[in-house]
Amino acid sequence: MSAFNTMCETLEKEIEESYLEGVTADKAEKLAGQFLHAQLRVSAELRKADLDSRMRKSGLKALRAGVYTDVCTKNEKKPTEAGIAAIIDCHEVVQAEQDRFDNAEVSRDDLERYYNIFQAAHVHFRTIAKGQFGG
Repeated sequence: MSAFNTMCETLEKEIEESYLEGVTADKAEKLAGQFLHAQLRVSAELRKADLDSRMRKSGLKALRAGVYTDVCTKNEKKPTEAGIAAIIDCHEVVQAEQDRFDNAEVSRDDLERYYNIFQAAHVHFRTIAKGQFGG
């Protein structure tokens, strides 16, 4: 397990412990800082994931264009656009790259969710630390 995943799991446990056991103002202040730091880490991971997703999208477009050209030049009579699209979509290499692209986007979306959760946790614990928690 990566250090990043370990950090996320640890912070998830901190959230759970805070509502199961309660949290002091001092602990809340510490947790607010941890979640703010975690946002920095997630932001760095998001940058990598976004770049990976964009590169995979570009690669997929190029691959689809190559298969399109191959299909059009191999046949004496050009197939219909719907026929070409079906051939491209069924192409083994295109399907594999589409799967990798989809997985890259899902990973990026997961990171965005973590960022948003950590932001909410930061605000939550900062509010407790300031003594403004009404619950």
